[in-house]
Parts: sequence; C-alpha cells; structure tokens
Amino acid sequence: MTPLTAFLTGLSTGGLTCLAVQGGLLLGLLARRREEPHLQRWQLLILPVTAFLVAKLIIHTVLGFGLGWLGDTIQLTTTVRIWLQTLAGLFMLVAGVRLIFPHWLPWLTIHPPASARRLIRRSAKSQLLIAPAILGLLTVLIPCGTTQAMEVAAIATASPWQGASVMLAFVLGTAPLFFTVGILAKGTALLQRRLAYAAAAVVVALGLYTLNGVLVMVDSPYSIQNEIAAFRALAYGTTQTSTAGETSLTINVLNNGYEPNIVTVPAGQPVELSLVTNNNAGCTQLFRIPKLQIERSLPRTGTTLVSAIFPAPGEYTFSCGMGMFRGTIQAV
Repeated sequence: MTPLTAFLTGLSTGGLTCLAVQGGLLLGLLARRREEPHLQRWQLLILPVTAFLVAKLIIHTVLGFGLGWLGDTIQLTTTVRIWLQTLAGLFMLVAGVRLIFPHWLPWLTIHPPASARRLIRRSAKSQLLIAPAILGLLTVLIPCGTTQAMEVAAIATASPWQGASVMLAFVLGTAPLFFTVGILAKGTALLQRRLAYAAAAVVVALGLYTLNGVLVMVDSPYSIQNEIAAFRALAYGTTQTSTAGETSLTINVLNNGYEPNIVTVPAGQPVELSLVTNNNAGCTQLFRIPKLQIERSLPRTGTTLVSAIFPAPGEYTFSCGMGMFRGTIQAV
C-alpha cells in the first residue's frame, strides 16, 4: 500500500464510508454550535470542522506510526506481509461493494465497546470550544471498514514512517468530503447517492491493484504486468537483442520504482547487483527476487551488494516489499 493509493482510497470510498459512521456525530455537534450567538457564522462552520479534521489527522498519523512500528518490531515474514496485504485488498473490495449494497457481509464490521460509544456521544454533545477536536481524536475508536483496511496495510508496511504516511494520506483523502458536508451540513444524502457508484468503482479498482501487488510478491504469472508483457510479446514479438549481458550492474532504488527496471545478465554465471538508495522511505526499502528466494533490507541511503546466479535463461522479477513496484532481470 503506497500513500498515493491510501489517499485515493480516502478520497473515494473512505470519505463516504467514514462519513456514514462518524458524520452524524459531527453534524450533531455543528447543529449545537449554531446555538452560540456570540460567534460569527464563519466561526460556527469553518473552525469546528477544521478542529475536528486536524485532530483526526494527528491521531490517525500517530496510530499509523504505532502500527508500522508494531509490524517492524515483530519482524513480519514475507508470508505474513502477503496475507496482510491480501486482507487489506479484500477489505477494500468489500467496502466498495458495500457502497452499493450496504448490508452485505455485516459481520465484517468491527464495533467499539459500548463504553467508548457513550464517551463519543457525550463529547459530541459538549458545548466547549474544544469539543470538535475531542471528537476528532475519538474517531480512532469508531473506525469505518475502510479505515480498518488501512490499519491492516499500515501494519503490513513494517515501517513506522511508512505506516504513518499511509494513515496520514488516507485521512487527508477523506478530509474534502468531511469539510464540504460540514460546511453545507445538508448534502450528506445527496452526495452519497450521487457518488456511491463512482466511489465504488474507484475503491474496487484500488482493491484489485492492492491484490495485484500480492501477485507480484509471489511472482505469479497472472499479475497485470505479466499479462501486459505477454500481450506485447504476442502482438509485437520479442525485442530482446542482448546476447551476453553484464555480470556487474547498478540499479537505483527510488521511492517510486527502479532505474533501470529492465536489465540483462548472463545465465548460469555469478552476478553482482549494486542497489543504490538515496533517502528512501517506503516499500522499496525491501528488495526481493522471488524465484531465487532473495530478500534484502536496504538502508535509507547507501549501496547494498546482492550476489546471485540466475541458473536458466528467462525472466526473473524483482520487486519491493509490497509488490507495488517491480522490474525484470532477463537472463540470457
């Protein structure tokens, strides 16, 4: 799960599903704020919503940091990361379908304890200026289904900063809808009806993208990238012209991919890959060649040497720790 994917999820289904769970409390609080005549109209609308969103952003970023730290502390194996990412992708698919069929698989919804719900309701009724911020902090106790998927994805990152960035990006994505509805205060049902189908399509696509990352991680021949490569080979034929390849190669590992992402090496000979990182933060800090069962943790900045022998001619996929970015090593 990348921060961009998390942001798009929040912008689409996250805003709608979280609004359905938390929006009533926010709108109830805003309705009571209008009863305070000493405040100007812009203060009654903008300041409470802003306080709510800022507090929600802070608490979920801290939560993401903690979840990423947990994933890093318990040293998640590749198998566990694969299962967690699969779970996050499936949660996103379910969330997308629920936008159209809200009562589908109701047992997947996790509810907070009754005492936590009572505390949240009391905070929403408060007349204090800090009430919106308190309510924003307490939203961590009433996560919607999409938020739960993001929390699973934050654990799967096995990195405190990556986990924090996933949750931060997700809540930022939900902010526009919360802010708009908080200001208008009357458009909730209309927005949900008009955007439900479009948001469902977006989140299902993002869920499939997340699951495709799992296929890349297990080096499945059925990943989207492999299917595209097979189609190109069928339509245009192979374009490979290399006959030998190099035994010493440098690959620049970026936050959003690899340069180059296609290299050629000789089959059956020792090859040394120099993996160069420069202030990296994210899933590319883990480098994997699934077919050879090679996995290396890379420093944020530095050069890591990986020695390998590619026993037979063919293509060997390398990828980041979550299968979001990949490249190909062609052994000839």
